[in-house]
Amino acid sequence: MPAIVFDMDGVLIDSERLVLKAWKHIGEELALPDLEPLFYKAIGTTHAHTATLFADAFGKDFDYIDFRDRVREYFYNVLTVNGAPLKKGVVELLDWLKAEGWAIGLASSSREVGVRLNMERTGLISYFDVLIGGDMLKVSKPAPDIYLLACEKLGVDPGRTYAVEDSYNGIRSAHAAGMHALMVPDMVPENGEMRSLARAVLPDLFAVRDWLAARVENA
Repeated sequence: MPAIVFDMDGVLIDSERLVLKAWKHIGEELALPDLEPLFYKAIGTTHAHTATLFADAFGKDFDYIDFRDRVREYFYNVLTVNGAPLKKGVVELLDWLKAEGWAIGLASSSREVGVRLNMERTGLISYFDVLIGGDMLKVSKPAPDIYLLACEKLGVDPGRTYAVEDSYNGIRSAHAAGMHALMVPDMVPENGEMRSLARAVLPDLFAVRDWLAARVENA
């Protein structure tokens, strides 16, 4: 059975721009300097790693938990009003994968409860055979553990499984797990390292579907 594992933020849900907006809004409330460079360092990592970034930037006494909770409240208030914006081609790709009999997993650095909530709110949860959150492991991306766990839960060989990512740490994680990494850039552009680690760099999820379909037909 062919298998594929997706990241969530920036791949399935167009959430990272909203998260950046929330960071900036809360940063202004707390009189913090420009947080955008720090945000890009945090993309694709866990809250624990982000807390370390904030401690390095603002001192070990900085209350990251308060900042995180304020951002989360702002983020979910906006989602409650506007809904979760899906990335272009999500439903079409997932429909195609289901019709072709693929095993489908999700491996996000976000907390499992948040991942599940977002998938329920978007109506995507029924597509996934496995949901993995970053809090289910001691380490997350760029370590390979989260993808190895997703493959284990799916009962598939990582070396025969695709991973769809938008972040540098996500591509590093999938590659380290021995998977075929596909990059769909969102807020960070591809670079030489990503082109060397990814099996392909594609513009959107429609292109992912077409790329996979071509390989299925030629298999």
